[in-house]
Amino acid sequence: MADIKLSLAITPYDRVLPLITGEVKPDGITLEYAGWPGSSMGFYQQIKFKRFDVSEMSFSSFLRMRSIGWPYRILPVFHNRNFAYTTTAIRKSSGIRQGHPEDLKGKRVGVGDYQQSLGLWVRGILQMEFGVKTKDIIWYQERSQHFSHTGASADAGLGPPEGIDLRYAEKDLGEMFLNGELDASTSYAYGVRVLGADSEGLDRQRGALEENPDIVALFQDPREEAVRYFTKTGVFPPHHTTAVRESILDEHPWVAISLMEAFEEAKKIAIERLRRSLPRSLLVFGQYTIRELDDIFGTDPYPYGIKANARAIEMAQTFSVEQGLTDKKQPLEEIFPLEVIYREERL
Repeated sequence: MADIKLSLAITPYDRVLPLITGEVKPDGITLEYAGWPGSSMGFYQQIKFKRFDVSEMSFSSFLRMRSIGWPYRILPVFHNRNFAYTTTAIRKSSGIRQGHPEDLKGKRVGVGDYQQSLGLWVRGILQMEFGVKTKDIIWYQERSQHFSHTGASADAGLGPPEGIDLRYAEKDLGEMFLNGELDASTSYAYGVRVLGADSEGLDRQRGALEENPDIVALFQDPREEAVRYFTKTGVFPPHHTTAVRESILDEHPWVAISLMEAFEEAKKIAIERLRRSLPRSLLVFGQYTIRELDDIFGTDPYPYGIKANARAIEMAQTFSVEQGLTDKKQPLEEIFPLEVIYREERL
């Protein structure tokens, strides 16, 4: 039987690249790689126009759109994980002390897109760990009211949650930061470019921000705080997931397993390739770094599967409900293809 052809739009992560190049091929499927227009554009187009058969997708936006019947399900293949709350930038003169997230209460905080997963996780962890509630903060969204995850979802009937103070920035967040019009920003990682942050205004002002002694990271040692959180919870927050058009899964249920196996094989190749290359890598102390990471995360910091990510999935759903982005938690059978659930029973 001839392969079915599916369009694929995803960031060329090292653990996905063998799938993009064709080194790994899903059984019965020919993937037509469409590139990746960036998280801002890519997620906006998926939410609004449903452009691609298989794509990277904001986990937060998926949960929100799926709650009103968005015609995609996700594979438990998660991308772009990070501890974004640890590298939030603050302005010391605003009264926020380094290492004191509780000082964010009542402050003006920038975010790339209110609905994005980065925002979901930062707000959720701030409340869970430090008692800072979403309603305690004045939020400034960098992306426009309409051209954003939040805007595309609003066009589908999902407005911003009630009771929050959400404002749309009329100038660069970076300019606002430098002018004292913002007290902090979750979309800017002080000293570190966070993949997927898409905060253009802050990046344009990066040099001036990093030279300003008044602007520092929320935590003096973001890595130490991230390890503390992971050790306590076992969760490495997944920001992006993998969406598959539901009509394809309905017609060809086997597609879900074929894709899962291909993503797993591609990641296996990437991990083996990384470890073989370390002695010759530009990362001078890469081998020591890998040993440290192994001690914290095990040999695979990006596990795939429902059971392997059960706590993170539950936590993301809890945060989404607490923040008013969704009305209730959704059953796994509404989120994942049934064949993936059945496969995990077998495994």
